[in-house]
Amino acid sequence: MLIAEDLLYLAERARALEGYPVYPWDRERLWADVLAAQMEARTRAEREAVAEARGALQILDAVERHFVRRD
Repeated sequence: MLIAEDLLYLAERARALEGYPVYPWDRERLWADVLAAQMEARTRAEREAVAEARGALQILDAVERHFVRRD
């Protein structure tokens, strides 16, 4: 099983999340930042980068849901 700090470790190493603050770990704030970037994306490259960040967050959500220990 994983702990919450493991999600931070994974997020820090996800290239798709490099432009977003992941420390301290705050899932809701991170989602809000990514969705705000999606609303502001103007170029195709920006939209693709945001799509990659959304995908990384979806993966982290799945990891949290299935593998993070709840005390």
